[in-house]
Formats: sequence, structure tokens, C-alpha cells
Amino acid sequence: MLKMSALLAGSENRRFVLTRASSTGLALFLALLYTKVLGIDKRSVLAFVMTASLIATIALTSGISLTYRKNISKGENAKNLDAYLALILFLSGFVAVISTGMLAIYSHIQTSIPLTLYMICFLYSFLASINFGYQDALLANAHLKAATTLDLATIIIQSVACLLLFAINITSLIVSVFLAFIFSYLLITSLTLFNLRSVLNIEWPTLCTRIWKMARESRHNYLYGIANGLADRVDRLIIGLILPIGYLAKYSLMSSLIMYTRFLPDALSKLSLMSEHARNKLSEQLKGWRMLLSVGIIACGIAGLAELFIYLVFGRVWLLPLAVPFFFALQEVCRGYYQIGTARLIAHGAEKSVARTSLALIGLSLIAISGATYLFGVSGAPLSMIFIYSFLIFRIKNIAGASASGQ
Repeated sequence: MLKMSALLAGSENRRFVLTRASSTGLALFLALLYTKVLGIDKRSVLAFVMTASLIATIALTSGISLTYRKNISKGENAKNLDAYLALILFLSGFVAVISTGMLAIYSHIQTSIPLTLYMICFLYSFLASINFGYQDALLANAHLKAATTLDLATIIIQSVACLLLFAINITSLIVSVFLAFIFSYLLITSLTLFNLRSVLNIEWPTLCTRIWKMARESRHNYLYGIANGLADRVDRLIIGLILPIGYLAKYSLMSSLIMYTRFLPDALSKLSLMSEHARNKLSEQLKGWRMLLSVGIIACGIAGLAELFIYLVFGRVWLLPLAVPFFFALQEVCRGYYQIGTARLIAHGAEKSVARTSLALIGLSLIAISGATYLFGVSGAPLSMIFIYSFLIFRIKNIAGASASGQ
């Protein structure tokens, strides 16, 4: 059995992982709730906006966040916090523009979108991106308790606001969902800044210079962020643009259920940012064909349960072809091993190799998912990613082996 004591040592770390499980579970419950309320077509529109916003956020801000977190060991976080927050604020404006533009493309291809929804999309994407980046600042500055509390509070606020707006029924259902998220992000971002006030010192004379310096330092990490953001969610964008409108809602529902299990690796990944030894130990423990086979069997079991749950709760109309959830579950396994491999390369200073691998992931995922989805339908998206991740995992192992033999 996988030992995680290196990452879960201490009550704060255990609390963080347990809270991530709780918040992810509440988020899943909320997603199931508004999926049931919205129906297939409106759920597809909602999924497209959220996906476009998340991809743009990760693509534009994760490189900055990774660079900022890596400066922990250099003791530069406190003096550069103002530059980081300002840069995230600036980039979030671009995230909002890109997301709204993608919604316009979706409207032209699939279904007409009212002007009000464009405005809501812009505001939602802007605040979601800010909240995403500012939460990383809490973790980077070791405000683990605050990050844990605010993470859970975000989902609770969204759930309560959704239920309230559904009850009073003053706007359309899809706008009510977006407003609930907007309110939560606005409130949590304010509380995040309040928690960071003790380490935030704005040095106006050098602010622009340090913003530019941070952006330049992040150039190698940008490809890694863009690759992870695209590979993780681009399947939904392509399905939403290529296939009939209902497929995206069904695919989002299925993937949300399976992706619940991500709370553990994602939480461990965030904690491991503070411990290179723990990250390397976790990587060693996940090696071997027996472990890979065990993880694959568990993933397929989760896929089967997800399919059964959808049938019982939502009905046959929400089901995708049986192979899709199993392909998606195996894709998740491959994704996890790929991220572990790239994290080890970054830890050993192989940023350039990671950048080249990330560039390959970007190109291959866009081409393969588009072609496979067009030719084979919805099952082509996860199936193509299994082959891509497998190829890149093999490449990463070769790079790591070459680096080890050269030392």
C-alpha cells in the first residue's frame, strides 16, 4: 500500500487533504445539482464557458504561479508578492477576453447566446482566474490553514447561493449558476487578500520592473502550464465545437464523476511543492507494473460505478457509449504518471526538456483529439490522449535515464 507519511506528516497537512476531499465532494454534489436543473443543452453551454475559462487561466497564469512558488527556497516571496498579485490581475483580464471570444465562436457553431450571458461570462472568467492565482499565493506563503478554510468556504458559498437563486427565481437558471460562482469568487478573493496583508508590501517604484522580471523568468514554465491546461480540458472544447450540443453535457457529467478522485493527487501535488524529498519519494513508490496495473483496475472500477450512477440518477438519455468512461479513466491514470514524471524533471532542473515535452503535448493533443473526435466520435478524445500520454511517459523516462547516466 502506498505510504504517504512524508506528505501527510503534521495535522495541517492532513487537514488540508481532508478538506480538499470535502470541498471536491461538495463541488461534485453542486455540479450534479445544477446538471439536473439545467438539462442537457444549458449544461453544455455552462461546461463550455467554464472549460474555456479554466484553460485560459491555466495557460496564462500557471507559469507565473510555478515560478513564484519555486522562489520559496530563495526567500523572495514576500518582497515579490505585490508583483505576483498585480501580474495575475493583469493576466486575468486577458483570460476574460479569451473566454468571451471562445463563447462567441461556440455561439456561431452550436446555439445562439444572449448578450447578457457574454457579460456574465466575462465577469465570471475574470474573477475565477484571479481567485485561482491568489489561492496559490496563500499556499506559497505557507498560509495552509487559510487556504484550507477558504477552499471549503468557496464551495459552501456557491452551493448556498445557487440554492437561494434557484428558489427566488429572478434570473434564468444558467445565469443563477454563474452569479453564485461570481459572488463566491469576489468574496473569497477579498478574504484571501486580507489573509495576505501581513506579507504584502507594495513597493510602487520597482513594481513594474519586478512584474516584467517575473514574467521573463516564467517563460520556460509557460509551456508546462499551457500544456497541462490544454491537455486537461481541451477535449471538452473540441467535443463542444465538433459534436452535437448534447455530447458536451454528457461528457462533462461523466468526467466530473471520475475526476473526483483527483482530489488526492492534486492535494499531494500542492503539498509536495513544499517538500522535494516527499515528491521524489512519492514518485519512487508509484513505479512498477504491479502498481500501474492496480491503479488501472481501480480506475476502471470507478468508471463502472460512474456509469451506473448516471443511469440510476439521470437516466439512459445521459449515458455515453460504454467504452468512453473506461477510456477516460485510463487517460486519468496516464495523466497522473505523466505529471509525476515532469515534476521530477523540473525538480532536477530539466526545465528545457520539460518545455520541449510540453510543446509536444500541446501539438499532439490538439491534432489527435480533433482528428480522433471527428473520425470516431466522443470516444476518440480519451483514446487519443491515452496514446499521447503513453508516448510522452516513455520519452520522459528516456530523458531521466540519460540525465542519470550522465551524472
